[in-house]
Amino acid sequence: MLLSAFMLAAACSNSDPGIEPEAFGATGRGVFILCEGNYQAGNSTLSYYNPATREVENGIFQRANGAKLGDTGQSIQIYDGVAYVAMENSGIIWALDTATFRVRGQLTAGETEHMINPRYIHFLSSEKAYVTDLYSPYITVFNPRTMQYTGSISTRQAISFGYSSTEEMVQWGNRVFTNCWSYSNKILVIDTTRDVVCDSIVLDSWQPKSMALDSRGKLWVITDGGYSTGDDSFGDNIPHLYCIDATTLAIESDQPLDTDEANVQLAMNPDRTVLYLINNDVYRMEVTASHVPVRPFIEAGRNKNGTRNYLYGIGVDPHNGDIYVGDAVDYRQAGMVYRYSAEGTLIDQFRVGITPNGFAFK
Repeated sequence: MLLSAFMLAAACSNSDPGIEPEAFGATGRGVFILCEGNYQAGNSTLSYYNPATREVENGIFQRANGAKLGDTGQSIQIYDGVAYVAMENSGIIWALDTATFRVRGQLTAGETEHMINPRYIHFLSSEKAYVTDLYSPYITVFNPRTMQYTGSISTRQAISFGYSSTEEMVQWGNRVFTNCWSYSNKILVIDTTRDVVCDSIVLDSWQPKSMALDSRGKLWVITDGGYSTGDDSFGDNIPHLYCIDATTLAIESDQPLDTDEANVQLAMNPDRTVLYLINNDVYRMEVTASHVPVRPFIEAGRNKNGTRNYLYGIGVDPHNGDIYVGDAVDYRQAGMVYRYSAEGTLIDQFRVGITPNGFAFK
């Protein structure tokens, strides 16, 4: 209890004395929506949506704790009834009560040996989790129950343009796969029994951005292809979708996609037989299909000037297969979230914070 009190005091040390924390009691199913905000603006926020009542509460972290969430909210996962939020530029991982939204613990970059800008969290047990990083050539290991740093894994990756990033993580047996995004073309393989990088997969396309694992043990990876801006370029800006056997590490297919205008992301349906991908629009394909469909499953909206909105995040409800799509609109104003049925019928839409990028289902 004393440790929890100390952590909450630390979390709220920069709180606004004029804000009185609100009492929340969210029961039943719900969806947390992490809104990234703008880099270095400190305007990341967290929303909570009740799919039964279709009610949304915005800014719940600040309202429940009397302090701001931080800068650049990168990812959110729920494990053992606790929501873990990685705040990249703030160098913090928050542990939140999923009913009250109050801080239960935190892990900060200053408390660890190698964590700099945390990106994604993968849980191996109630006492062991991995954290990837944007800049550090290490993956942090911590105890999610105590929020204490317990070790690190060297990725043995060279620093390129100041980055040595690792991103999303998926697990197949005792292997965890993580994609090296910034200025890289590798997928690293971690042996979870020894906490060491034991292998890697090299792709022809650059910057693997998102991953998903299907029910057959096939690893799906989408790249953004780097970027091309004329005088300043890296890669060719052509996304590729790969299918890789997680057992043999063999690349089974490589599909070039249309030139990306926004963000590329992957998600799976509850039984991991259907792949959803964002590449301008949302596409849907069976994992046994030979190629991505030509026509999108869900089309991005357009503003009054005809400019395409920026679909930025996607999540699938593991209970019923509902699809949640985050729309950054223009990266400046409050974003939109669209909720679709598994058949693609629009069920609801609502405003959240700036740049909604992550969903966690309670």
